[in-house]
Amino acid sequence: MALIVCHSPKGGTGNTFLAAHMALGLAEAGADVTVLSMAAHDTLPFHFALPPSTTLSALHASSEDSVVVSGIDLRHARTAPKDPDFIPMLKDLGYFQTGRDRTLILDVPSCERNLARRLVNHACAHLCALDTAPETLALLPQMFDEAGKGGLSRTSFVINRLDDTRRLARHNAAFVRELMGPRLIGRIRLDESVPESIAMLQTLARYAPSSAALADVRRLVDIVLPALDTDISIWSGAKSSSYAA
Repeated sequence: MALIVCHSPKGGTGNTFLAAHMALGLAEAGADVTVLSMAAHDTLPFHFALPPSTTLSALHASSEDSVVVSGIDLRHARTAPKDPDFIPMLKDLGYFQTGRDRTLILDVPSCERNLARRLVNHACAHLCALDTAPETLALLPQMFDEAGKGGLSRTSFVINRLDDTRRLARHNAAFVRELMGPRLIGRIRLDESVPESIAMLQTLARYAPSSAALADVRRLVDIVLPALDTDISIWSGAKSSSYAA
């Protein structure tokens, strides 16, 4: 019963996209996946081709009330940041162990840094989405500091929305790659198919099966999947070739 935390200290880096498509990829690989959104204004359903009016049930709600897409159980936990029993509840449910038989992916908003840090200490993996904007690079020391030594050992970084046609983006991505080393497990290219699929109320895989972003996420899934069954950090087993510049 593995726990994956998706959290970036900076908003706008595509954290929800990463959480949703990691869930879809892991489910395709045979994992039993639940995705839990903690955002006050939830955009998670958009990535599953659900209309804006969709309301997700709470984690403790009956299975009869759950929203299930492609075998993935979509839930929300908006009160989690203020609930002292939230983390003990996850422990009681068995999500602080390894094993892909049940996988819980948490989509934690950037503003909930304290909650994210506490969750990362119990997670099988922490995926931190970055972009190549200068303000993101300026926050990197803070990101390392907030993660702490224990949390950093579980943290892997992903560059999202990379426009490699832009010189600054390429240079900044190279800087991040040099700084992070094997902790940078991949990148997701900027792809207009992503917002287009949302506008068309279709999943990315259905709308654009040859999407560059989709191919990049699937490579990330191949890296993350084995980590669900072991205590070894994702980045420690990642090959340098996993990032194709």
